[in-house]
Amino acid sequence: MRMRKFILIPLLCLFAFLCAGCVENTNTNNSSANISLESNVSSNSTNLTNIDSVEINESVTNENTIDINSTINADSVENYDIATANNAFAFDMYSKIIVENEQNVFFSPYSIFTAIAMCYDGAENSTEEQIANVFNFPLNKTILEISSKSMISEINSGNGEYELETANALWIQTDYPIKNQYISNVGNYYSGKVTKLNFVNQPENSRVLINDWIENKTNDKIKDPIPNGVINSETRLILTNTIYFNGIWKKEFDIENTQNQPFYPSKDEEISVETMYAKKYFSYGESSNAKILELPYKGNDLYMYIVLPNENEIGDFETSFSLNDYNTLKSNMDSKYEVRTWLPKFKFETKTDLSNSLIKMGMIDAFDDTKSTFSGISDEKLTISNIVHQAFVDVQEEGTEAAATTVMYFTGSPAPGTEQPEIVTFKADHPFIFLIEDKRTGCILFMGKVESPEYDE
Repeated sequence: MRMRKFILIPLLCLFAFLCAGCVENTNTNNSSANISLESNVSSNSTNLTNIDSVEINESVTNENTIDINSTINADSVENYDIATANNAFAFDMYSKIIVENEQNVFFSPYSIFTAIAMCYDGAENSTEEQIANVFNFPLNKTILEISSKSMISEINSGNGEYELETANALWIQTDYPIKNQYISNVGNYYSGKVTKLNFVNQPENSRVLINDWIENKTNDKIKDPIPNGVINSETRLILTNTIYFNGIWKKEFDIENTQNQPFYPSKDEEISVETMYAKKYFSYGESSNAKILELPYKGNDLYMYIVLPNENEIGDFETSFSLNDYNTLKSNMDSKYEVRTWLPKFKFETKTDLSNSLIKMGMIDAFDDTKSTFSGISDEKLTISNIVHQAFVDVQEEGTEAAATTVMYFTGSPAPGTEQPEIVTFKADHPFIFLIEDKRTGCILFMGKVESPEYDE
């Protein structure tokens, strides 16, 4: 039986990065999330909407976030919870992405979180402070570095019953001056592999090499993440982060039970979709306005959570659904239920420019070539031009396959007892939210919404 996969799109920023002692030639065959950085050659080099025209909400502290002051001012690794920081960011980012996407949503908060962490390592002044506020990073960067290294190591330490791997890489303009300490930090704490490329004279060759690397890391699920023309003479660095997951359900859905069933994208719309069915013991919980179902993958390290609003009003529900609500729903779960479960198969790909969303969240100066400060990376001026996140997900009877990549451009369950089981129904026949969480770390790796299920073989 072929193991199904779940892949996270890499994060890409165009930066001038170099990793001391781990520079390779251009014949690399690795893939990761990509960040591209460019030098401040021209004030018109950015691809973003004019920052002045973007409605900015510099304070992202709400129900989804943690105590930002205690997080930023954490004085030790023990006092900094990187998983909670990542999860708070996940819900903050979700609230912005749904504004830009009318139907299905899928992204990897962990991929974005990790890629930005590498950029943050070289940020200074207001650029540093704004990134810390948006991503719940501690101002003491050593704490984040140590926490990130531990998280990456834990995520990559699978038990053989599934595939889960994250990778980081830096692609640098051959003659661009990067600080050795920054290179060392990226290599030591983020396992970032560094490769020198000639963006100036061989932009297309560089693009093909990086795309091949990403496609390889994501099992060819993320195709052509860097489009033609993006890499140019101003590009100085591309940072890539990838995460790949391939998992089989611990309790598979019998393919013979899959039938076309009605699904209601809205109260006034009905479509027919392939719907899986199972009657098995799952952890299940309820609140006043939603239900939650836990679907474990083999290995018991990763779980999918389906959050189904009681009413077919996903727009109203998701705008107020917070990390606290999610945690409360999970705390209400019980494994005593035999659950009659209907879940549509779904497979789709998304590509989202995160730049404006991050600006609205308060990460402003990093995109402004008059204010950005990444002096911890290079003494030359660097500015992020845009951040693009691409993701793929495939959920069917055997399990889940998904892929995601983010690209940033810089310019300059227990067994049941013997009692009679309590039977409940979980019928996902209207829009729902889904999350994939690493139980070892408590980190939300993937998050999305199914508003219109589609599945093409």
